Amino acid sequence: IGVEELKRIHKFLKEPKMKVGFDKNLYIWEEHNPNESYMITADVARGDGTDYSTFHVIKLQTLEQVAEYRGKLSTELFSKLLFDIGREYGDSMIVVENNNLGFSVCEKIIQLNYPNVYFAEKGTQEYIPPYLAKNLENAVAGFTTSHKSRPLMISKLEESIRRGYLVINSERTYKELETFVWNNGKAEAQRGHNDDLVMPLAIACWVKDTALKANERTLEDRKSTRLNSSHSSVSRMPS
Repeated sequence: IGVEELKRIHKFLKEPKMKVGFDKNLYIWEEHNPNESYMITADVARGDGTDYSTFHVIKLQTLEQVAEYRGKLSTELFSKLLFDIGREYGDSMIVVENNNLGFSVCEKIIQLNYPNVYFAEKGTQEYIPPYLAKNLENAVAGFTTSHKSRPLMISKLEESIRRGYLVINSERTYKELETFVWNNGKAEAQRGHNDDLVMPLAIACWVKDTALKANERTLEDRKSTRLNSSHSSVSRMPS
């Protein structure tokens, strides 16, 4: 992330309105507004190492970070926290990075009957709505970070920050962006630092700008097809 972009982010950082949860690691800048739509993107760690389990709550209309968690929870507790936050923010879509322990978290959230888990077609990142996913064998819960998708996510994050689309409120996220660098051709945290908040932020930018937009276009196309079909039927009716 460029120096000027980092300066701009730092200028607009805000203290959270609340720090809640048993470990006080859930930061909230804006509570749920029923007139807004949100997305939650999460990265899962074991809970006993140097990495953290993290998530962001992003307001879709403005790409603003309205809540953030970074802590060391078991997968069981982290799943329950994601479930509770998702319900709190209007059953917003939950996108969990499903590599390793992330898949277990996806399964736990689904077992809790959460209605809005992100699914994609196996081997791709083509979004599949939850109501269709349960009947498809090739639907995979969560977001798969691979050698193909990772650079696309990072590129989308950089573009969103450079163009001022993404609104970051958290100093914890800002500090990770400061130490997120190129290392032998790979964007990652400097040695001794973390990128646990950066990666779900990159997922949010990619999903918002690609998968969800594609889904919106598909829904609009279906709506247009139904309307055209209806109009054709009316025009063929005998007078």
